[in-house]
Amino acid sequence: MPHTPGTPGSGHRSPTRRGRPKRPLPAAQVVAMLVLAPTIGLFFGGALFVLLCTAAATVAAVRVRPDGLWWVLPAVPLAIWTVSVGRRLLLDAPDGGAKQAVAVAHGMIDAFPAMVLALAAAALVAVVRRSAARGRSVRA
Repeated sequence: MPHTPGTPGSGHRSPTRRGRPKRPLPAAQVVAMLVLAPTIGLFFGGALFVLLCTAAATVAAVRVRPDGLWWVLPAVPLAIWTVSVGRRLLLDAPDGGAKQAVAVAHGMIDAFPAMVLALAAAALVAVVRRSAARGRSVRA
């Protein structure tokens, strides 16, 4: 690993950074990813649905700008809920009535584990990012 000189006279050499940091994703791409992951996960169901939702939420929280975390966190469970309940309403209760209430309840039950884990993963990334940024500002 190439080194650059550190403080003159210290004998310490700090490692150089390779590559450029990744640019933040635009908001439209983040929202598309948050909606597309549960949509794809519905075809597989179960644990893969939860895994895809959690992975999308984690990537979204990592790749958004730090000041954009305030809208990513509430968007994660909302996107999962919308896709899951929307699918139930369209496929299970197209005619309306009492079947719609049952479809909404089943959609919510199906979406709840994915919503909780995806939100927890995104919140963990947000906490780590905020504490890392705070640590850099204290050292500077």
